[in-house]
Amino acid sequence: MNSTTLPYVLAFASNIFFGSASIIFSRFARSHSPAWINQIKASIALIGFVIAFLIFESYVAQPYTGTLSLMLSGFIGLCIGDLFLFRAFATLGAARTLVLYSFQPLLLGVYGYFFLKQSLNLAQAFSILLMIACVLTFILERNRTTGKWDLLSFFFAFLGIFLDACGVMLSRQAYEVTPSLGSFQVNATRALGALIGFFIIQPQSFARIYNEVAALPPQEKKLLLSACFFGTFVSLALYLQALKTAHVATLTAISITGPVWVSFIEHSRERKWPNLYLWSAFLFFTCGFLLMTLGTH
Repeated sequence: MNSTTLPYVLAFASNIFFGSASIIFSRFARSHSPAWINQIKASIALIGFVIAFLIFESYVAQPYTGTLSLMLSGFIGLCIGDLFLFRAFATLGAARTLVLYSFQPLLLGVYGYFFLKQSLNLAQAFSILLMIACVLTFILERNRTTGKWDLLSFFFAFLGIFLDACGVMLSRQAYEVTPSLGSFQVNATRALGALIGFFIIQPQSFARIYNEVAALPPQEKKLLLSACFFGTFVSLALYLQALKTAHVATLTAISITGPVWVSFIEHSRERKWPNLYLWSAFLFFTCGFLLMTLGTH
């Protein structure tokens, strides 16, 4: 595997981990609250990234503007953005919420064009269109089965995705200022920014949430902590490593296929064979991924 395709493979793996964990995040967002699960996942992420940083990386000094960008990235994306995202998870479910990630490449494509001087070649442009077609196919399938639209929840999802995109832009700015930054240092700084946000919003919540997690049945606790570890620590580590060198809009286009993988997992759990819509979405994704790979050469 060469260095041009590796970032997109890492992003693909990150997408699978986050998509799988999103199903569990949705469940706990309904049984407890969006803020509850969001604060737990950010805490687990900080612990994991600090430990990984101490083992695998050395501290890289950066200008205060770079540190501020990463702290704001965590506060805006991981704290506030994910709070709205998990609010949508609780009402719409993971798959329908992640459908809206199809709009994120448009936001980051504009950012990449104006601030990173990145352009799209023909193959990359078609790959993004095919991945968006993948998600639109999924929307048709979900509309056919539910027949309802919860506009407020979809607004929360849009807002969460927009803020998440802003967080990604700020993280990339930090890499532009200090290219030698390690992924674990970046993620630890972002997670710290998120937890500072939680402390500002509700400082007494940390002790309460710790006691509530400790009181969970062992099986529930294991499920919760596993989802937070793989859906935040592992997923973010892979994604930020990919973000360091990848084409921003093309990289994010991979992430919009999350609903497909979530739906496949849900069908497996329910022992139902995927329908034609899901197979069509998977075909769009495969073609888009291949085109994207060709476009990076």
